[in-house]
Amino acid sequence: MTTKDSSYITGAQATRDDFEVFSALPQAPSADKYPHLARWYKTISNTEASVEEKCEHPDCGCEVIECSDKNECEDCDDCEAPAPNPNETELFGSDDEEDEEAAKLRAKNLAEYKAKKAQKGPGPAAKTTVVYHVKPWDIDTDLDELETMIRAIQPDGLVWGQVAKRTHVAFGIHRLEIYNVVEDEKVSVEDIKEQIEGFEDHVQSVDIALISKI
Repeated sequence: MTTKDSSYITGAQATRDDFEVFSALPQAPSADKYPHLARWYKTISNTEASVEEKCEHPDCGCEVIECSDKNECEDCDDCEAPAPNPNETELFGSDDEEDEEAAKLRAKNLAEYKAKKAQKGPGPAAKTTVVYHVKPWDIDTDLDELETMIRAIQPDGLVWGQVAKRTHVAFGIHRLEIYNVVEDEKVSVEDIKEQIEGFEDHVQSVDIALISKI
C-alpha cells in the first residue's frame, strides 16, 4: 500500500503489483484528494515497466519476478514467501470481500425499501408550480377575456391559481401573469404554453417565468 511512509504497493521498490495497478488506472489520481496515491502514480510513471525483481530469499537462486501474492508463490517451490506486514493494508482491499459485502448490503437495503413502500402505499404525486407571462397583441386586447380563455384549459392534473396579475410592460400594454399547479406525470408544462399561444387573436407571446417543484 502507498502511504506517507511507503512508496509502493508491496515491498520497498516497484514490483509487478505496481505496474499492474498503474495500467488499470484510467488516469492520474487527484493530488488534492489522494496525495499519497498521486505521488505513487508519478513515481511509477517515471519507472521503466520492464524492471524485474529477483526472488529475495537468500537461499534461492530462481529468476522469477517477485510474486504478487507473497503468501503463495506458485513460480518458486524452493523459497518460503515472507509473512505479510500486519501494519500494511491493501491499496484497494479485496475485490471478493467488497463484492460480497456490497451485494449483501444492496439486498438488505432493497428489502427494507420494499417493506417501507408496502406499508406506506403509493406516495404523493410529484407536482410543479408554473408561472406564465402572457403578452397580449396590443393595448386593446381584453385581458379579462384572455384570462377566462386561459382558465378554460383544464386537463386532468392541472389547477389554476385563484389570482392573476396585470403588469405594465410598455406603451400602455399590460401583460397577464397567471400561474397553475400541475401533476408532473399527467400534465406537460410545454403543452399548456402551446395551448395559450394558440389564442393567436389575443396572444403575442408566452414566457414561462418560473418553474418550481413542490
